Amino acid sequence: MANNSRTKNTILNFTSSIIGQFITIIMQFAVRTVFIKTLGKSYLGISGLFSNILSMLSLAEMGIGSAIIFKLYEPLSKKDESRIKILMNFYKVVYRYIGIVVAIIGVLVIPFLPKLINDYDKLQVLGINTVFIFCLYLFDSVASYLFLAYKSAIIKADQKEYNINLISYIFTISTGVIQIIALIVFVRFDIYVIITVIKTILQNLIIALYVDRSYPFLKKQEKQRLSTAEAISIFKDCGALFIYKINNVVVKSTDNIVLSAFIGLDCVALYSNYLIFYTTIRGMIVKVFNSVGHSIGNLHAIGNSKKEYKVFESTMFISYILGGTAFVGIFVVSDELIRMWIGSNWVILQPFSFLMGLEIFTASVKQALAKYRTAYGLFRQGWARPLAGMVINLVLSIILVKRMGITGVLVGTIVSDWATCVWFDPIILHKNGFKKEFPVHIYFIKFVKNFIVVFAVGLIDYWICTNFMVGYGWGSVIVHAFICGITVPFALYFMSFTTQEAKYLRSIINREVIKIKHKILG
Repeated sequence: MANNSRTKNTILNFTSSIIGQFITIIMQFAVRTVFIKTLGKSYLGISGLFSNILSMLSLAEMGIGSAIIFKLYEPLSKKDESRIKILMNFYKVVYRYIGIVVAIIGVLVIPFLPKLINDYDKLQVLGINTVFIFCLYLFDSVASYLFLAYKSAIIKADQKEYNINLISYIFTISTGVIQIIALIVFVRFDIYVIITVIKTILQNLIIALYVDRSYPFLKKQEKQRLSTAEAISIFKDCGALFIYKINNVVVKSTDNIVLSAFIGLDCVALYSNYLIFYTTIRGMIVKVFNSVGHSIGNLHAIGNSKKEYKVFESTMFISYILGGTAFVGIFVVSDELIRMWIGSNWVILQPFSFLMGLEIFTASVKQALAKYRTAYGLFRQGWARPLAGMVINLVLSIILVKRMGITGVLVGTIVSDWATCVWFDPIILHKNGFKKEFPVHIYFIKFVKNFIVVFAVGLIDYWICTNFMVGYGWGSVIVHAFICGITVPFALYFMSFTTQEAKYLRSIINREVIKIKHKILG
C-alpha cells in the first residue's frame, strides 16, 4: 500500500488510461479490418451477438465487485490488513460461486440460440458450429470469474489501477497481433476466439501474481470471517446494485440481440462496426472515471464536503469535455471513417451517427455520476430508477426497431437514459451524498449550458466538415477529426473559464507542471 497522493494516483491512472486506450483503438481497428477481410459479415454478426449475450450473463455478478471496492476504501486508508484480508476472502468465495452460476445459465441458453439468431439456418449452411462457438465465448466469460479476477479489486480501491492498465494493454497488443496472424494463416473463427480465452486466463494470472507481490499480507492465513450481519448488508447493497447492473446491461447489451432477432446478423455486423467507436470511447471514459473514482472514495472516507463538491464539479466538467468531444467526433467523422476504412456499403445513413454520438455523451455523464454514487455507497437509494429505464429501453427498442430499423434501438436507449438517470441521479447524489449542502438546480443549469455548447459546436463542425476539405481520403478524416477534437474542448473551456471547476483544474495542472519543471531542472 504505497503512499502516493490522491492527485498523483489520479494523474497516473488518467494518463495510463488515455495512452493505453489509443493503443487499444489502433489494435481493435487492425484486428477488425483483418476479421472483415478474412471472415466477413456473418462471423462479425455472430461475434457481436454472443458478446452481448454473455454481457447479459454477467448480471450474475450482481455488483458485488463495486460493493467490495467501496468496503475496501476505509481499511486501505487505515492500513488495516486484517480487515482487507477478510473482505478479499469473502470476495474470492462469492466470485467462484458466480462463475458456476454463469456457466449453468450459459448452458441453459444453448437450446434457445435458434430463436435468438434470425439467420440460424444460414449459419448452418456456412458450416459454422454455432453451439461450439457460443461455448468458447461462455468459457471466456466464466474464466474471468474462476481465474483470480477478484484480486484486481484491491488495486482499484488502492488507487493503483494504472498497473492493471499497463498489464491489460500489453495483453491487448500481443493478443491482437496473434489474432491477426491466426486469421490470415488459418481463416478460422474458432481459433480467433480460443486466443481470446487464453488471453483472459493469462492476464488474470499475471494480475494475481502482481497483487501477491504488492500485498504480501494477503497470502497470510486469516482466521476471522466476515460476520453474517455484514455479509447480509453487503448483499442488500448488491440487491440495489443488481438493478443498476440490469439497467446497464439491458440498455446496451440487448441492442444486438434485438437486431439479430428482428432483422438479422448482417444488420448486427453493420451496427457492430459503429459500436466499436462506442465501446472503445466508452472504455476510455470508464477508465478515466475509474482513475478518478477510487480517489473520490478515498477523499470521502476522510471527509471534507467543500473539497468533495469542488472535485465533483470538476469531474462533471471533464465528463462534458470527454463526452462532448466524442459526441461531435462520432456525429461528424464516423461515416467518413467507415467509408474510407471498409467501404460505402458498411455506412449507416444519418441520423444514426448523430444518435450514437448523443448516446456516448449521455454515457459519459452517467459514468461520472455513477462513480460518485458508488464511491458514496448510495446503492439502495433510487433503486426504481434503473428498473424504469430498463423497461422503457426494452419496450421502445422492440417497437421502434420494427418501424425505424437499426436507428430504433438507439432511440430507445437514449430516451430511457434521459427519462431516468440523466435527471434523477443528480438529485439522489445531492440529497444523500452531499446532504443538501449544495443546490441541485445549479448542477442542472451547468449541465444544460454545457450541452447547448456541445450541440451548437457539433452543428457548426458538421457544416464545416461537409463543405471543406472533402474528398481527400484519409487526409479529410484526419483533418475533420482534428477539428472536432479541438473545437469542443476549447468552446467548453472558454464558456466555463471563470467557473469554480475550470479554476480548480487549472490549479491542478499548474501544480503538476511546476513539479515536473523542478524534477527536470533538479
